[in-house]
This record gives sequence, C-alpha cells and structure tokens, in this order.
Amino acid sequence: MFKRLFAVTVPQMRHQGAAIAAGALGGLMGAWFKLGWEVTWPPRALDRIPEPQVLVTMFTHVPTSNFISLVIHFTFSILSGMAYGALVEFFPIVALGTGIAFGLAIWIGAHEIVMPWMGLTPATWNLPLNEQGSEFFGHIGWGLVIGVFYQEFRRRLVSFLNTFQWERAQNTKERNSYVQGNTTYR
Repeated sequence: MFKRLFAVTVPQMRHQGAAIAAGALGGLMGAWFKLGWEVTWPPRALDRIPEPQVLVTMFTHVPTSNFISLVIHFTFSILSGMAYGALVEFFPIVALGTGIAFGLAIWIGAHEIVMPWMGLTPATWNLPLNEQGSEFFGHIGWGLVIGVFYQEFRRRLVSFLNTFQWERAQNTKERNSYVQGNTTYR
C-alpha cells in the first residue's frame, strides 16, 4: 500500500513543460474561481484589510490599493498551479482528489500557519467560524479547479505535442528517403 502511495512516475511519461503550462492555466482559472468565491462569501470582516495589502504595507510602509491585492492574488495562484503541475508530474499522490488535497494543503500552510505567524491575520482560534469556513471551502474549490484544468489542458497539450513530433518525424523520414534516392515510403 505505501509503495503505491509514494509512487513516482515513469520518466518517459513526464512532460514537465506541458505540466507547468497546464498548472499555470489551472492556477489562473483557480484565481478567477477564488475571486468569485470571495465576493459571494467574504473570507474576512469588512473592516479588516486584505492580507496581500497588509503584506505589502509591512515591507513598504505605504498603504496599497486593491489592485496590488489582485496582482498578488493572481500571482500566488498561478505560481501555486505551476507548482501543482510540476509536483504531479513526478508524484501522482499530489493529485489526490483532483487537486482538493492540494487546495487543503495550501489552506493549512498559508492560512492556518504562515499568515498568523507573520501577523497578516489574527490567530486561527481568534477568527470567526464564518471566515474559517469561507477559506476552507474556497480552497477546496480552488484546488479542484486547478486540478481539473491541469488534467484537461495537460492532456490536450501533450496530445498536440506528440502529434507535432510525429508529423515532424514523418517529414524527416520523407526528406531522408528522397535524398537517398528511395522513392518508396515505408
């Protein structure tokens, strides 16, 4: 059982570039999902400043706009999607639940540990249940969106690349046959 749990993919089946590109698209779509989710079920009280703005203000000592918050939100999501793609390409266990486990891992790491530790949010036990629920379920959906888009886009991209390589190989064979004076194509 543990052998399959920690299995690593076969090197010949890996397509790192396609996986990272697919993960980036998944991250972009996940960012749009999470943005819509936060409009529907706000993850913080209206009087609290969004975490990305607090983070930038901590380093620049200058208040920032909502636009900076959005840039950080999308950048984090895209980079997380790329990390998801790179990890899944080697360790299939990362794709558990089509990205749901990844979304929950990011939620635990970022919202339950790192952000309170950095002082970006109140301690986890001091947050209202409404805010905790929004982030918990929002990250489940976010991870699922990343996983679904990653899976589908990677499949299509690898299929396209394989077709392109096959056609290129066929054209090379035809050229080589012609150059050698062989008119039969095998």
